[in-house]
Amino acid sequence: MDRLKEIAKNLDSKDNLSKFREKFILPKDKIYLDGNSLGVLAKDIIDEINHTIKEEWGNNLISSWNKSWIKLPRMVSQKIASIIKSGEDEVYVGSSTSINLFKLIKSILQSNKSIKNITTDNLNFPSDKYICELVAKDFNIDFNFLEYGSDLIADIEKLKEFIIKKRGIIVLSHVAYKSSYRYPIKEISKFCRDNNTVVIWDLSHSIGAVNIDMGLNQVDYAVGCTYKYLNGGPGSPAFIYVREQKLRKLKSPIRGWFSHDRPFEYSDEYNESNSIEKFSNGTPHILSLSTLKTSLDITIEATTEELNIKSAKLFDYFESIYTNELKKLNFELLTPMDKCKRGSHIAISHKEAWRISKCLINPIDNDKLSIIIDFRPKNIIRIALTPLYTSFEDIYSMSRRLINIVNEEEYKHKDYSMKGVT
Repeated sequence: MDRLKEIAKNLDSKDNLSKFREKFILPKDKIYLDGNSLGVLAKDIIDEINHTIKEEWGNNLISSWNKSWIKLPRMVSQKIASIIKSGEDEVYVGSSTSINLFKLIKSILQSNKSIKNITTDNLNFPSDKYICELVAKDFNIDFNFLEYGSDLIADIEKLKEFIIKKRGIIVLSHVAYKSSYRYPIKEISKFCRDNNTVVIWDLSHSIGAVNIDMGLNQVDYAVGCTYKYLNGGPGSPAFIYVREQKLRKLKSPIRGWFSHDRPFEYSDEYNESNSIEKFSNGTPHILSLSTLKTSLDITIEATTEELNIKSAKLFDYFESIYTNELKKLNFELLTPMDKCKRGSHIAISHKEAWRISKCLINPIDNDKLSIIIDFRPKNIIRIALTPLYTSFEDIYSMSRRLINIVNEEEYKHKDYSMKGVT
């Protein structure tokens, strides 16, 4: 392991993104490897949020709407558009991922009465399934839950056969939340288009770490969150993407003041905006948008191309430790080896994964660093490779702890009770 530590130091010294680590607040008593659930706080956000609260809200009060706030949702949307390489007018930022998925599915169904079913698969995050089921019930159409041989890797041929058979709406997570498996988004998007099927992509577990090009990948519809790799903060607003050619056909199922084409005329008659703003509902969350605006600038500066490259290097380094050390201790690597088939987190399994996770987060010995990862059923430890601030030494230290926890049977000091959200 000493040799691997030296390799880590060498890789960190050559890391083109190492300067970005200094832009974030990283606790000295922890190693944080859970950016796939919640990104860390960027230092510049503190000044930005203080300015928004003290000056814009505190001193300027309602005049801040005219001075800056009214433009903020569009400004943030354009930043996300640049990250996913879409048109500036194809992205709306606001609400949560679930609400945005709800609005998007309903608007598509309202515009196309011939669609008779909605599908998702067993790799998708449960909340997406909840939304799909609900909307299918509301429209009295079929809901399908496609299951593969496992909930870790998609069977693409089975998926294609199902698409041909059903030809409705299908909702897929670009990167699977458990295993980090990444769908061939261009291949599936084209296949759906060629087979009269609408595919909606959930980008929550890929945006900000995986290089995404909506035009190149022929994506028509997508949703995603901003509090993971984009570091927007807990509950920061999610986004909707709709290809411009598809937008005019859609009508939002939820009306709001800012979805009106002329909100400041205060008309009693509702006239829906023809732009992506039709998906806006009510007053934008200014405080959250302010933090998100600042964090997005960091991602844009770093570029998703560079983030993608570093993510691959972090994985390769971990894989060398896994092959030489962890595999012997009955850990199993669940994440695909092919960099084109994975996202930016690692999933490993062990029969004692839950108790091992507890040891990482809350070590028995107080002298040891807490290493924040998360656990997912069944027996999966997820390790986030967040290229903006994860170092190779972080991966080394985490791996060293895994080895020691198993070799010293430290996990036997923990119980099996399951409390908390990680």
